Amino acid sequence: MNRRFQNEEIRRVSEQYAENELYKAISSIGPQLESELTKFGLCSEECFMEVLELLTVIAEEGKDILPEIDNLWLRKHNEYRRLDRNVGEDETSKTVGIVFGFMILAIDSSRRSFYRHRLAGLLTSVVASHPFDGWPSMLERIFSVPLPDGWFDAFIEEKPDDGGQLVLPKELDTPNARKYFAKAIEKKYMVADGDKFRWLGTGDKGTLSQLAYFLGRVYNYVFSVKGNAGEPFPEDSLNVLFGVKRLRSSLDQVYLAQKPQTWRDKIDSIFQ
Repeated sequence: MNRRFQNEEIRRVSEQYAENELYKAISSIGPQLESELTKFGLCSEECFMEVLELLTVIAEEGKDILPEIDNLWLRKHNEYRRLDRNVGEDETSKTVGIVFGFMILAIDSSRRSFYRHRLAGLLTSVVASHPFDGWPSMLERIFSVPLPDGWFDAFIEEKPDDGGQLVLPKELDTPNARKYFAKAIEKKYMVADGDKFRWLGTGDKGTLSQLAYFLGRVYNYVFSVKGNAGEPFPEDSLNVLFGVKRLRSSLDQVYLAQKPQTWRDKIDSIFQ
């Protein structure tokens, strides 16, 4: 195995970035991934510095990076090929895939919809379009490593958009949620309370029903006599987020009522 980082470089990086969450994430599984590279030799410290270099480019370019995504892969691939032409194509692609995997992990920690949803998805597609032996399991291992929510935002020293400081669990964090939660807060129908939310209501009766209806619209619930005909409604996570129970039952009751509730127009106005 041809390891390019020498002991002194490894020591310097490990000391300088000892408390860096991304470095700790890479170090936690880096040796296992490195063992799969029989010739290239990508130690955790080198991998971290490679990822940091790419993240810096993305932080500087922002949305302007979109036309260059494929070139990011090609430039890194060609760079690795020049380092050692004796390394096979599959191992070169796997090495780039490992670096990209950790880069995606970092970007996916963002609270900004552009990075977390659009860019992370596009970068994952780039990895998938340059397949190598075992790439799905490799990405799965990397994505299983925990990284603090908002890490990438701190890295680029920018505040989250689409709702300011709203912090949502990953399974509930969608562009719709950020947009319409922010609008409901602006109308003073709800408030953020730390990492939880509280529904204040429209001033009418039936606050739990109002909340259920609002969340149904946010998460694309579609009522039918046979059940939800829209997207899956994340009831359990929403119950915890708002400190309530039986949201789905309340949601169904809203639609089963003989006539529309008087408060529905107020909530519908959030989505206009």
